[in-house]
Amino acid sequence: MLDLPKFFQRLNHIVERIMPSIDDRYIKKFPSSANAFKTAVEFFPSGITHQNRHAEPFPVYFNSGSGGVKFDLDDNTIIDFVMGNGSLLQGHAHPKIVEAISSQVARGTHLGGSTLFEIEWAKSVKNLVPWLEQVRFTNSGTESTYLALRCIRAFNGKSKILKFEEHFHGWHEYALPSQGNAGPAFVPQAIMDMVVVVKPDLGEVEKALKEHPDIGVVMLEPTGAHYACFPLQPKTFLKGLRDLTSQHNVVLMFDETITGFRISKGGAQIRYNVQPDISVFGKIVAGGMPGAAIAGRSDILEMMSFKGDPDWDNNRRIGQGGTFNGNPPTAIAGIVGLNMIANEPVNQVADAMAARLRTGLNSAFESTNIPGFAYGIASIVNPFFGKYPSKSTDLESPDLSYEEVRKNMTGVRKGYLTKAMLTHDVHVMGGQVFMVSSAHTEEQIDQTIEAFELSLRDLKSEGIL
Repeated sequence: MLDLPKFFQRLNHIVERIMPSIDDRYIKKFPSSANAFKTAVEFFPSGITHQNRHAEPFPVYFNSGSGGVKFDLDDNTIIDFVMGNGSLLQGHAHPKIVEAISSQVARGTHLGGSTLFEIEWAKSVKNLVPWLEQVRFTNSGTESTYLALRCIRAFNGKSKILKFEEHFHGWHEYALPSQGNAGPAFVPQAIMDMVVVVKPDLGEVEKALKEHPDIGVVMLEPTGAHYACFPLQPKTFLKGLRDLTSQHNVVLMFDETITGFRISKGGAQIRYNVQPDISVFGKIVAGGMPGAAIAGRSDILEMMSFKGDPDWDNNRRIGQGGTFNGNPPTAIAGIVGLNMIANEPVNQVADAMAARLRTGLNSAFESTNIPGFAYGIASIVNPFFGKYPSKSTDLESPDLSYEEVRKNMTGVRKGYLTKAMLTHDVHVMGGQVFMVSSAHTEEQIDQTIEAFELSLRDLKSEGIL
């Protein structure tokens, strides 16, 4: 008599020997990238120029993009949900932004002085976040958080910073403690002692503010750490945090490098109607070009102003350099991109495509009977492994503990999901985030859902899930 369990077990072993693995398919699909990586390791540490591009056995190399897709060295068409690490809300090479940048490049990329573009760019920012009083432009989110912290310390004379576990604010030394993806190696203890780290719990915040009266600023990613992969509940948490910081006379800083102009036209602060004292913007603020900004209360930002007092101007004023601050091509990209957001249904289209994607990913979890679900706010979609959603699960910002996220969203699972999806012509950022754009089409979303289901089956067959 046929022993069915043993038969199917043997059949599975045969199939596993015949079917190529995820790694086999990845290597076969991207041979030109493998060759490029062999050259890259001769020039760059680990062969990469950004830590998020680290991949085993090699990263995929791309050479162009258009709309919702991009193209690699082997001419594969890849549906892209990295989207410039979230900076391309309008997709790759939007004609209006391309035309604006190209026309300005022909007239000069750096004019060595002030331009009207700076003023128009600041107007475009304030148009979407009306309560901002002043703006200063920088070149990256890291620069912006560092500059903002210096201004805040000069303003209130308090030395300590409160940040939240896993929240990422760049790679300067005050941002490194407990940021999750790179340790504070060789940071002097004196600097480490200036940073108080807590989990996003209002009780812990209140306790820290009472125990450390020299905390001058609380900073956070307003929807949770790492593109909300460690989600918090912003509807209640942000208002409570605003109340606590006001009660203790502490500056509240929103790092909206990711959320700004994406989760609403005016970012998290407009969506949840919570006014921080200082905001940091990056990515979308510059229309996909290298650029960022700090903005907010004028009495804080005035710490950078010249006053005609030699002692102030030379010794106490917060100085800011930056060769390419507000350079014309970046400024005009920011102007055009932000004005599109203000006047066109950019966010609405991206949000609708993301909603379609979330629904489809959840259907894929159900059809494969793999524990997990997809959640996310606006045009950001996050898959989560290891737990079935309940009827009460908030699919915008679920209540997931740090322990649950670390246990279930392991580096191995995220890495293999990224590779499996790439073999099915989709690039998901870090195996845990889909950054949806207004350029993505329903067809591309549906292809992505199919690729996700296939990838879940791939990971399950290899024992990764």
